Amino acid sequence: MVDNIIFNSGDKKLIIEPLYTVEDYLTFNIKIKSGEFSGTSSFCISKEKIIEFIDSLSEMIDKLTGCCELKDYDSDAYIVFEALHLGHISVHGQIGGSHQDHNIKLKYIIDQTALNNIIKILEKSLSSA
Repeated sequence: MVDNIIFNSGDKKLIIEPLYTVEDYLTFNIKIKSGEFSGTSSFCISKEKIIEFIDSLSEMIDKLTGCCELKDYDSDAYIVFEALHLGHISVHGQIGGSHQDHNIKLKYIIDQTALNNIIKILEKSLSSA
């Protein structure tokens, strides 16, 4: 699971674990911690959307500007990564769908170097799918 950690800094954590693939859709288990709150949710994402997301993240790393969103195909859960100034990245979103019994909204700032971890995990998932 160490390879699936996007970032883990004190009261902020984001972990993406690949679970399984069905046709052209990959399902991930996404775990977050934001302050005293934490949650886990499955995200189903098409291969096409993952490739688009990787391209957007790569561009954001190169230009240190922009915004990209990872959306769950099966609910309204999402995570947005937005480049700020000085290499900081705003992370905000919702884990778990609004229709589910539990969901959590998150918002915090991370360092841009964590974006490379996301790309590695998603590329590895695509190659093994």
